[in-house]
Amino acid sequence: MGRLRILISILISVDEETRIALLEDGFLIEYFIERPHVKDIVGDIYKGRVERILHGMGAAFVDIGLGKNGFLPLKDVNRSIGVGEEIIVQVSREGKDLKGPRLTMKVGLPGRYILLLPGSDRVGISRRIDRPSERKRLKELISGSLPEGFGAVVRTAAKYATDDGILEELGELLSLWASILENFNSVPTPSLLYSEPSLVRRVLRDWFSPEVKEICSDSKEVLKEVEEVLSRWGEDLSRIKLLYHNVPGVSLFEAYGVEDELRQLLSRKVSLLCGGEIVIDRTEALTVIDVNTSSFVGEGSFERTALRTNLEAAREIGRQLRLRGIGGIVIIDFIDMKSERNKELVLKELYSELEKDRREVEVHSFSPLGLLELTREREGPDLVDRLGMTCPYCRGKGWVLSEETLMMDIKRRFKKFIASNSFEIIEIIVSPKMKEPLEKVKEDWERSYGRKIVVLEDADLPFEDFRLRGRA
Repeated sequence: MGRLRILISILISVDEETRIALLEDGFLIEYFIERPHVKDIVGDIYKGRVERILHGMGAAFVDIGLGKNGFLPLKDVNRSIGVGEEIIVQVSREGKDLKGPRLTMKVGLPGRYILLLPGSDRVGISRRIDRPSERKRLKELISGSLPEGFGAVVRTAAKYATDDGILEELGELLSLWASILENFNSVPTPSLLYSEPSLVRRVLRDWFSPEVKEICSDSKEVLKEVEEVLSRWGEDLSRIKLLYHNVPGVSLFEAYGVEDELRQLLSRKVSLLCGGEIVIDRTEALTVIDVNTSSFVGEGSFERTALRTNLEAAREIGRQLRLRGIGGIVIIDFIDMKSERNKELVLKELYSELEKDRREVEVHSFSPLGLLELTREREGPDLVDRLGMTCPYCRGKGWVLSEETLMMDIKRRFKKFIASNSFEIIEIIVSPKMKEPLEKVKEDWERSYGRKIVVLEDADLPFEDFRLRGRA
């Protein structure tokens, strides 16, 4: 694995947001953002009250004090529950639009080395710990130390830790759970019982390893916080560069070339080094990714060109899923290939890239139509939802009426309007882009319909919207 850098940037702007980029050999591999007015609640634990149980939906609705009731699938319930009952739940996915957050009663308390699972008897080992002897040793260590009624998942960072360090963290997590239970019995319903730490601390907990050689921030306070955390963990600070970025006129992300790459993440099209491209389109139900050769003509047969483009696309798709935070159903339309062996090579390349993903991903085989389907665990809004908004012009459709179509629509409405009133002057209020086209036909319409027309523009009107009003 290449050298890994963590870049921490706190930009003091109107939003006062915290942004973190993870780079491997200068290549962006993960991106996180947190804004003070938009609290990330995934992982938070609440004392809630069951408001409704809908067996037909296989779900319960739980009041956790956030305005919208949380959605608790009955498959994520670890015992029978009833309406009005007070329960402990954890947020597994943020709410979206009119939907409340998704909840689970199968709580997990994350540490650096261990994910503690109260109420479980399962002991799992991270798939990134691949040596059988190490997996066996860690499983025996944890299994022999867990009290009855607890399970755990040993995280990747445990392979770098001492047994004492792992067991010390296990004790801390058990104490934390005891504190949560104590609070549950004393606080009103609903209440927050546990909140995940700041984004900086979460990223350090989940991503810091001996492969991290450099942490750079444009905030002295953040660097001090990082140093305190690493010192508490007993890390050798002499091997890690803690750098303060303070270059007038050049932001931290600009200095490392991250800013341009982030802007690309909001684009539908992603260019491949070979000259091909992938096109990413979101719908309410799923994400569709189309692979094209674009300007790449290759050398030799089309099959070879398709294979090379598909292999590069497979690597980039895995990366884009992580960077954009895409979850749910994903349909990939690779360039058609006749060779079954070539299809297997593309699948293998995709699997290899998805191994880096910390979310659960399930890949299905190619369909008879040559489409590949996968599902990726959702945790919250994807990057477009976090950084963007519904287009005020197309209202999320992804397209608007053509100028010609809109002109015909205005004309039909104009004729209907003058047929039902006797105003001498008709005002047509349109978006700025439609003012000039209407001015060009205004005299023709005045001669044809015997009314004076005044064209007005309203900068706040979406492109497709217009209004008609009359005056004497």
